[in-house]
Amino acid sequence: MDAASSWSRGYPIREAYPPAWHGFQSPAHLRLVCALMGVAWDVGPDTPLSIAEVGCGTGYTAQLLAASNPHWQVLGLDYNPAHVAEARSMVAEAGLGNARFIDADLAELSDADVDALPEFDLVTVHGVWSWVADPVREGVLRLLRRRLKPGGLVFMGYNALPGASGALGLARLVRQSMLSGASSAECVADASRRVIELLAAEPAHLPQSGWRKLLTGEVKGARLGYLLHEFETEHWRPCFHADVAAALAGARCEYVGSATIDENFPAMSLSPAQQAVWSSAPDSATRELLFDMCVPRAFRRDVFVRGKRPVAAQGAVDKLWLAASTLDTAVPKLHTQAGEAELPGPIAKAVLSALAQRPHRIGELCRLPGCEKVAPGELAALLVGARCAVALWHEPGGASDLSEALATSRRFNAMAATRLAPYGVGGGQLGVAVPALGGGLTASPLELAAANLSALWWQERAGAGAGQAQQAPEVDWLIGRLIPPDAAPPEEVLAGLRAALVGLLRDRWPVWKALGALGH
Repeated sequence: MDAASSWSRGYPIREAYPPAWHGFQSPAHLRLVCALMGVAWDVGPDTPLSIAEVGCGTGYTAQLLAASNPHWQVLGLDYNPAHVAEARSMVAEAGLGNARFIDADLAELSDADVDALPEFDLVTVHGVWSWVADPVREGVLRLLRRRLKPGGLVFMGYNALPGASGALGLARLVRQSMLSGASSAECVADASRRVIELLAAEPAHLPQSGWRKLLTGEVKGARLGYLLHEFETEHWRPCFHADVAAALAGARCEYVGSATIDENFPAMSLSPAQQAVWSSAPDSATRELLFDMCVPRAFRRDVFVRGKRPVAAQGAVDKLWLAASTLDTAVPKLHTQAGEAELPGPIAKAVLSALAQRPHRIGELCRLPGCEKVAPGELAALLVGARCAVALWHEPGGASDLSEALATSRRFNAMAATRLAPYGVGGGQLGVAVPALGGGLTASPLELAAANLSALWWQERAGAGAGQAQQAPEVDWLIGRLIPPDAAPPEEVLAGLRAALVGLLRDRWPVWKALGALGH
């Protein structure tokens, strides 16, 4: 190990972990999960939340939450000082005064160090637990024991057994290539070559997996930072849910449910025969193990609470709000672990038409003509899981003043579009900060760039009268600002960009406008 990485404890540090927004980390989404599972989380739109993101990388998620909620306090902790330096630079550029970042080795923080931190309503630990050594895991638990508020939530995203077991040999093989000392790109190329050669030899123990597809090129777009994070660490260990739950129990945290909402409904994820076995299990730990043995996925998104208190699930779900996240009129299809689920055509038409007009409480949607027999929880699971609806944090027309949040979110979106999605290109999944959501609306780099330009269009025309700001930008206006002046893209590239923007302005721009992401 060279001197530059001797402090890394076997964790990859030479490439930054790529930024991404995942809606399941949004407090509005987690509040919906708690309601679905009949668990109390006493937070409302005016609650000044305190949030910690453990293993925040360059801080994109923490910044987006802070930008959408100026009265929240958001803290990002990461082991890599380069990550923290980049996060602080982004915060300074976006002018976020309520997000701060600390480079911290959780294995070395003393009780006094931890006690100097604020108490938290929510701690997210996404993509950390499976990749770090036991002393770091103990540091995470110490943070939860000492600083998570009673009634507070923990989000844990980790590689789960037995689904991830097929990648154990692959990870060991690929890590040897990653440690060859070559450049990052050369290491990944060498790892891909080894895997492709091995597959040609028909190995007995290299089953299909997302990681295998990334390395063989069957799935495109993986960024170097992600691949190094997955394979270069010496500590990667997928976990059984029961072992993670036992560890969290040491911080007096109990399992609530899955942030992948449809996984909370066995009928959506298991075959009838599997459901019969699942329902006969003697306890919840066995049911979770049986579920993990039946579904073809390698990652769990678990929600825990410190102090589990029951509430009536239907009443809690009925009063929560959903808003349209797209105006695409196709019948929403949810790709579950067991196949595809969709609403019957007449019900889908009624629900999507209602959401296209305005946000609705989930209970309202279930009272639409023809929808009376739809279960509120399953309706929410399908709409949110299919990404045609998103949970609102603020009640429409509520008393909360979002003017400050609109200003900070627009500054953040402009910064992110410039630094992370220049000209609307790049990989990964980003987000448009939207105060009404208390978080972000999932967006491709092109969508983020277009949303930022649409806000600029709105501001430039706000005082022009005749409703000019209310109209979508012209496609040529967007293209003229997305393509650098000295670029001369081929005609087919321009045609593809134009088609993408036409669809985006049809299906997404009205949503940004309706949610207040563009301006007052």
